[in-house]
Parts: sequence; C-alpha cells; structure tokens
Amino acid sequence: MTELLARPKAPWALRLVPPFPAIAHRILALVGQEDVNFRELGALVRTDPSFSADLLRFTNSAMFGTRRKVSSLADAIAMVGTSHLKAMATMVAMNRMVRSSVRVAALRKVWLHSLVTAIIAEEAARGTGCDREAAYTVGLLHNLGTLGMMSAYPDEYSRMLEVSDDFGFDLLRTERDLFEIDHCAAGAYLAQDWDFPDELAAAIANHHDPPVPGEMSLDNVIKVSWRLADVLGYAAFSPDKVWTWEELIGCLNVAKSSWLRSTPEAAKAKVDALLDNVLG
Repeated sequence: MTELLARPKAPWALRLVPPFPAIAHRILALVGQEDVNFRELGALVRTDPSFSADLLRFTNSAMFGTRRKVSSLADAIAMVGTSHLKAMATMVAMNRMVRSSVRVAALRKVWLHSLVTAIIAEEAARGTGCDREAAYTVGLLHNLGTLGMMSAYPDEYSRMLEVSDDFGFDLLRTERDLFEIDHCAAGAYLAQDWDFPDELAAAIANHHDPPVPGEMSLDNVIKVSWRLADVLGYAAFSPDKVWTWEELIGCLNVAKSSWLRSTPEAAKAKVDALLDNVLG
C-alpha cells in the first residue's frame, strides 16, 4: 500500500521551476471526473492551439498504432481515450517546462530517458496487474525532479552531472550536497505541488530503490523500467550498479506475448521506432 508523503517546505532549488501549465491542470481535472463531458473536453483543448497540435501529432504517431491519418481534434480525443489524454497532457506540459533548456545535451538525455522509461513501463505493466496508463505516466515523470532542477539551473546541474560521471560520485548524495535535495525528493515534491496522486508521488520518490524480485506493484514497475532503459543505451547518467536485461526482466511477471521478452537488441529496435514517431 502506498504511504502518503508529507509535503515538505518548498526547497530553494525548485523556486525557479516554471509552473505547471494551466491548460494541462484543467484537462487533468476534467478527465478525472466520473462522467467526462467530451464536448467540454474538446472545447477546452481547442483553447490552446499548441496543445491541439501536439495532441494530433501524438495521435498520428506509432505510440497509438493508428492506421489512418487523424486530422480532426474530436477524432483524436476519441481515439486516444481519456486515460491516454492524461498522459499526453502531462507530456506536453513537461515539453514546455524544459523547452528553453533542451539545448543542453544532458537535459536532452534525461528527456529521452524519461520517454523510453514510459514506453517500457506501459509494456511491463501488462503482466503485473498495474494500470498501464498509470505506469506510462509515472515512467514519464520519474525524473521530474531532475527536469525541474535542470530547467531552473541548466548550466549548474549539467556541470554537476559531468563531475559526478567523471569522478564516479554518488548522484543522489552529490545533488543533496549542492542543491540540498536529490532529484527523487524534488520530483515527489513537484508531483504533490501539482496535485498529482500520492501513488505517483511515492513511485517518483522511491524509483532509485533496488527492484524487488516478484513484487507486482507500480513502484517496482518503475524501478525496473528506468533501469531497462539504461540497459538499452538511454541512460541519463552513470548507474550505481550495472544490471543485465535478464536480471531486470526476472523481477517482473512480464506477459509472455510482450516484446520485452525478446532480446535487448529487438526491444531497442521497437523503442527506437516508437521514439522516431513521437519525437518527429
């Protein structure tokens, strides 16, 4: 059972993080209602042309396996469904948060790592009983603290990553030394501050803990998924331990039909194809 997290005082390292876009907040609130009014949802999405464009682009990507081009916003909303729309609103919000700093190579690595983790987490959740949409969203947000600190202090955080990699420093300890908070705690704080569910905030807070073999929980799906992303070559920073693909897959009851049961090379080809379409 997920423990509720106490909301700490705002850390100074997060005071310059851009606010979560109002349009995304409103979409998440509307989609979270029991009886979703699709007409109202469509009208809300149309108020933000940038979000509308991103929604259409994602709907036409390989992520949703559409066989025909979707050009209508109403069709796009109906096709992706409310659960995927929540994940999509989050993705667009994060894109906006980091857009001004994405020129920083280290930040782009973190962003790609987050996308790959989301793709893997959604697939890994199939055999665990976890909600696949929740797994995708948490996978996308697991490094929210890193993205937040890098968007606020892109040069300083990037230099810290370089020094940590060069000298083999413990990343979380180095973050706490320099910013008085590590990216796990920072991400959990932002998730709570933006009114995301406690389950999501807890998974973000715990994602650097070791995976637990056989534990079928959202926390464990994320702990395994970001490490699988590392194995496929999408590591955002040097890992504290080198895992094998087989070790990590063995921690979860992955569905027999899943592409995660293939070789790492085949899995990477699948992820690469999805990324090419998502990123345009």
